[in-house]
Amino acid sequence: MMDFIESINENAKVVIGLIIAESMFELIGKNDNGYKTCREALDSCWKWLEDEEIEADDLCGYIDGEDYLNLATLVLRIKDKKEADALGSVLYAVSYTTWQAYKKENDYCFPQPIEVIDDTTLVRLTELAIESKFFKMESLNEVKKHLLENYPIGGGLQSNTIIKEDIMKMVDNNY
Repeated sequence: MMDFIESINENAKVVIGLIIAESMFELIGKNDNGYKTCREALDSCWKWLEDEEIEADDLCGYIDGEDYLNLATLVLRIKDKKEADALGSVLYAVSYTTWQAYKKENDYCFPQPIEVIDDTTLVRLTELAIESKFFKMESLNEVKKHLLENYPIGGGLQSNTIIKEDIMKMVDNNY
């Protein structure tokens, strides 16, 4: 997985994390306290990726905000393994997107929860999702091919926007 991650640009890397998180997110019950927070966090990450006016600090608020419904707190409170894996996946993906957002803003004084984030976070996210048995790596084959062809390494945080709806159709034809 690391070889693949090292061969695509930063926007494409964010896509991988968000796709995995979206797949795992479906395991969170709609009545769960974390559902709304996770949905908002993922939506904000996609908006950031689609070049909407979302700042890194806004994304970071979902991870470790003052509100007791931040992702880090929610992960610690969940007792159900399936939901904990799903929330953990969302936390990893939002953290990774936030890290990339700070880098795009040329702000390398990362808040404490982001200091430990790097490309290995995507590897850990992938491992967590696969270990949960609710995510199959094969579901990314078409997306990986598309990202390698259209978003290779060397482009940095490119301006060619990646649209959630277009990417998710490659993962799930029912999206």
